[in-house]
Amino acid sequence: MTAATAAHAPPDHQRILEAAAALRLVGTGPDSPANLIPVLCDDEVGADELAERIEAQPLLSARVLQVANSPFYGQAKTVANIQRALMLLGIDVVRRIATAACVDQVMPHRIACLPDMPAILRHSLATAIAGEMLATMTHPLLAHDAFLAGLLHNLGIVLQASIDPEGTAALIAARKMHPTEPIRRLEQQHSLLSHEECVQVLFDAWQLPDSLVESSSHHHALGESQSAHRVLSNLVCASASLALSCGNTFSLEPVAPAMDIAGWGELGLYERHIEDVRAELPQRVTLLRGAFA
Repeated sequence: MTAATAAHAPPDHQRILEAAAALRLVGTGPDSPANLIPVLCDDEVGADELAERIEAQPLLSARVLQVANSPFYGQAKTVANIQRALMLLGIDVVRRIATAACVDQVMPHRIACLPDMPAILRHSLATAIAGEMLATMTHPLLAHDAFLAGLLHNLGIVLQASIDPEGTAALIAARKMHPTEPIRRLEQQHSLLSHEECVQVLFDAWQLPDSLVESSSHHHALGESQSAHRVLSNLVCASASLALSCGNTFSLEPVAPAMDIAGWGELGLYERHIEDVRAELPQRVTLLRGAFA
């Protein structure tokens, strides 16, 4: 983010960009984890450049290899370097691992008004895994994007809490009293900005693909995003609900919403798909989260 970008943004967007800069989510050096996320989400970046960018960050490279060698991927052979990871796992899997590692690095360890940052990250990982699983069953070409969109969809919460800590605290208190109330309705009552608006501004600043911007900024209701990206958006909405239903809750989403099984049918998802994901998701989340420990 440049000073000119922030100066010419609408007032709310300017506040979001300033909060993102304070959290080092924008405006950092070219090799920072935050600035690497757009590279990892860019399908035009080839394997050689990807390896070079990851290897330029020793901590990130080590985390990628740690996860690649974890039980989550079950490799029989040791993954000794990034090039080997690309050969054994494929470029999309390495992108996913590296993006998850970057998110793990850029997420603040603590924000005073958010008591459960680890739970928020766990929910994001669960949504990513569920999204990949659901997409593989019915829309396999979207499996990679479904993972990335699920992983990134709640980054707006961090910005929302940084901009409006009092509103976030009031929102959490309201959630305790009304755990099934739609989050958007409670945000209108207590928050200066919605977390979906915050994530949209951040992703625009990162110049992420429109599909990721749309799916992350419309992840609380089916069928809202532009038609070109509606399937991916609906997959993120469904996978977030599944993640919550499997116990991956947090203070702002303390219970799972009622599942719109009829709406999910438009995605080609039926009860058997949902039960298959529910059966496997808890263990897969534990394995992947454990790989980052």
